[in-house]
Amino acid sequence: MVMKTKALVLSAALAVTACTHPADVSRPLTEVADKNAHFTVKDIPGGFSVEVRYSRYQFVPEASALLVACRSLVTARAYDEAKTRGREIEPINEQTIRVSTGRNIIKARTACRAFAAAKWK
Repeated sequence: MVMKTKALVLSAALAVTACTHPADVSRPLTEVADKNAHFTVKDIPGGFSVEVRYSRYQFVPEASALLVACRSLVTARAYDEAKTRGREIEPINEQTIRVSTGRNIIKARTACRAFAAAKWK
């Protein structure tokens, strides 16, 4: 009986900690839209650069999924920034995006950083 109670409590705890909320995609990407993503935009000669620091809880680490999300975030943020500034940028080649990942095993958070340079058309 004690073993069943422990299993039930563990299952409930895992279910509660696995809950997440989707990001608000109706607005441009900012710190407010996704609390797991932090963006830095800096002007560079001929354009601007975008850096994304993104982390999320993952019970089972999926670094490849996080790499895709990080590349997507940095690209989307660059296009949002260009639109905000009223200018067009050259297409961002995915091969030029620098990405790095890491994992905090104590907090079960996988993190990535991505950097891309956007050049004006």
